[in-house]
Amino acid sequence: MTQHGAGEQLVVLAAAGATRITCFSGVTIPVLLRTECYAKALATALGLAPAPELQRDGVLPQCVFFIHEYALNTVVGSNRLMEDQVLHLLFHAPSIRIVPVSAGGAAAVGLDYALIQYEHEPPLVYLANWTLASDEQTVERAVTIFQRMHAIALDNERSRDLLMEYVEVYDRR
Repeated sequence: MTQHGAGEQLVVLAAAGATRITCFSGVTIPVLLRTECYAKALATALGLAPAPELQRDGVLPQCVFFIHEYALNTVVGSNRLMEDQVLHLLFHAPSIRIVPVSAGGAAAVGLDYALIQYEHEPPLVYLANWTLASDEQTVERAVTIFQRMHAIALDNERSRDLLMEYVEVYDRR
């Protein structure tokens, strides 16, 4: 079984010391917001060994998390686990923006992205293929993607209302 979590560990390490993080996750819950149970169930579903538990305390500076609604519809583990994960999003995400399914192709960016900004260092872009990049072209592309996400995603309040609907759905299943 392959070890899972190198990319997750990379994100947590890169986020340490950041002043602002903006991320988009299209199919799964963002690494920095995953509960331990969700992360383990996801690794198991992928046929990978679970990553060592990540220390996320103190990692979240000013953050905006864009999560595609597909990630909320994708049951990882069980309905109870998903209910707990969605509640975790409600109570632990500083700013959350749900990209609705109705956004269609406008949200098809292909990869999960994270734009990680620092006070005294150039920004980094994390790509879901476990790559960190700081070249100007990649950073500009990430900025463009997040501008588009701001335009198509639900605002924080409407996103939280939608998350509450998902809690109710998972509670009833």
